[in-house]
Amino acid sequence: MNDGNFRVLAIDDNPDNLVSIRAVINDVFPQAVLLTATTGREGIKLAKSEDPDVILLDIVMPEMDGLTVCRYLKSDFLCKYIPVIILTAIKSESRIRIEAMEAGAEAFLSKPIDEFELITQIKAMVKIKKAMVLERSEKERLTTLVLDRTRELEKELEERRKAEQELQKANLKLNQTQIATLNLLEDLKLEMEVRKKFESELVQAKNKAEESDRLKSAFLANMSHEIRTPMNGIIGFSGLLQDPDLKPSELDRFVKIINDNCNQLLHIVSDIIDISKIEAGLIEIENIDFCLNDLMDSLLENYLPQTNAKGLSLSLHNDLVCNNCHIAGDQSKIRQILENLLTNAVKFTKEGQINFGYHLRENLLLFFVEDTGIGIETEHHETVFNRFWQVETGLARKYGGTGLGLAISRAYIRKMGGDIQITSVPGKGSRFRFNLPYIPSGENRRFKPTEPIPVEKFTGKNVLVVEDEEYNFEFLKIILMKLEFNILHSWNGKEALQMFVDHKDIHLVMMDFKLPDIPGQEITRRILEMRKDIPVIATTAYAMSGDREKALKAGCVDYLPKPIRIEEMNEMLKRHLQP
Repeated sequence: MNDGNFRVLAIDDNPDNLVSIRAVINDVFPQAVLLTATTGREGIKLAKSEDPDVILLDIVMPEMDGLTVCRYLKSDFLCKYIPVIILTAIKSESRIRIEAMEAGAEAFLSKPIDEFELITQIKAMVKIKKAMVLERSEKERLTTLVLDRTRELEKELEERRKAEQELQKANLKLNQTQIATLNLLEDLKLEMEVRKKFESELVQAKNKAEESDRLKSAFLANMSHEIRTPMNGIIGFSGLLQDPDLKPSELDRFVKIINDNCNQLLHIVSDIIDISKIEAGLIEIENIDFCLNDLMDSLLENYLPQTNAKGLSLSLHNDLVCNNCHIAGDQSKIRQILENLLTNAVKFTKEGQINFGYHLRENLLLFFVEDTGIGIETEHHETVFNRFWQVETGLARKYGGTGLGLAISRAYIRKMGGDIQITSVPGKGSRFRFNLPYIPSGENRRFKPTEPIPVEKFTGKNVLVVEDEEYNFEFLKIILMKLEFNILHSWNGKEALQMFVDHKDIHLVMMDFKLPDIPGQEITRRILEMRKDIPVIATTAYAMSGDREKALKAGCVDYLPKPIRIEEMNEMLKRHLQP
């Protein structure tokens, strides 16, 4: 079952709901197969015949309600391993949720259904189905092996019992027969030892599978909590902004809280994407020139407010000076590794100090981050880099976070040719050290200090924005109006093509690749057939590995991932348009 290559059964008596579910699944999982049923009996029949990977089940339906259908499915041998997500718009959610769980449902979603939550739940349920099928198959295989081996042993035991009886009747007349009997008994003993060892291995395998399933469930629950926490802050304080009596000081504070929660949510999503790339073997390392000391100074500046707020001292040590600190490497991943280590140091240190920096030893850069925090037990010095470790030990519940930072950091460090170690004493602090190859930038290369990018005006320039999300367009509109663009907007691909035909003086197209009717890649291709010289900038919220190459292959001049950063967008516009 490849990613996206699975089957979903949606049971709902409202055809409009089925249409909405199909749109979401076709958009996010184009290779998935969606089966639909408008009654419980029809849904049960499809579940038995098609064996879907996940069932989306509405509660309120004629004849058989969703809870009755769920109980039937969970009592049926063919269907009981299919994960069920209950969907409802009933207001008494807590009572219905309890009844749904008692009926055997694996998850519960309230209507109107949040698209992101639905996608996340479907992915989780598909993984659960896959694990359950694998576990059931493995159990059946192991049971068969045990039964076959037991029969063989019973047969051998019976044969040996007969041999012993014959030997007893012969009254042990021959010494060789006695020796043979002893040998047979010894063989039996060895066989029993082998069987006991095999049974022990079976028990260990079963325990390991159950532990893995428990950790994955705990990890998913922790991710749900981590995502919902900033979402609650964003939604709650966004609602408070509508208060007409809001004071300017309150407005500034609420906006800061919303921005902080947005950044927290983006960091969580980035961690999940990074660990997915690592597990899929899709890590890509860049090798570009940058100033290492500028990076370290930036980290110091970023973390000083956090350490000052907790009463901690923060110090930085740099070995290299002048042009020697200009190196070649993957600056973004080195920053991410150090940010993960510094964030943990701040999180787990109540008092004292945090020191970080690097030393140069021969051809290696030796980075370190040390603190006077809670420390880590010696037996956890290796498991601390496992992605489920914080969930297993309860630290995720106590301190928050995804618990993926160290796993991601070690994967990146090893991909760049280094390794990471930990030295820690409980109650006294921890010291993380990792090494990377020292690769100086071009010989005698001189770097000029980075100057602020001036904001250019594009008066008289016409830009066509193809964007189907209202708030995304509103954000782009505000920025483009400040840059004095003339703005044209289309909600879908068909409208964009017509608008491009009707307006011959368009200077730039900003193309969302996720459109409701025609993919942005196809719209870009058709526009370039009409005007080869028109610059098209791709905008997408996917931001996955290879997206930039796909955009450039479609004919775009550049690629702007969402969430859009104003500075990056301004620099990109300057690069492709002469103001």
